[in-house]
Amino acid sequence: MKTSTVAAFAVVLLISGAAFAQEKTSAAQTNNATAASTKPLTVAGQVSNDRKTLVTDIDSEWSVSNPETLKGYEGRRVTVKCYVNTEKNRIQVLAVKKDATEAAYSARFDRR
Repeated sequence: MKTSTVAAFAVVLLISGAAFAQEKTSAAQTNNATAASTKPLTVAGQVSNDRKTLVTDIDSEWSVSNPETLKGYEGRRVTVKCYVNTEKNRIQVLAVKKDATEAAYSARFDRR
């Protein structure tokens, strides 16, 4: 009888400890979610020459956590789809498009 009471008490302690640990984990995840956006956002701006920053149209500067995705876009205006972390002032680029406002030049030689 004594061992079954001790075993039941141990089980209750283990279950309550596990529930408390899960509660702390979910609270920590909620705090991280407020720092980084959960939905991708679209941001337009100019890529720096080293691809480590993106300067937006309103002159805010964001550091890029994955600059290899901006390879080939150095010094150009782009529109990026990204996750934004406002706490660290960083973005994680998901997709890049050349900005439509950037001029495209072409020439055509026509013989007549």
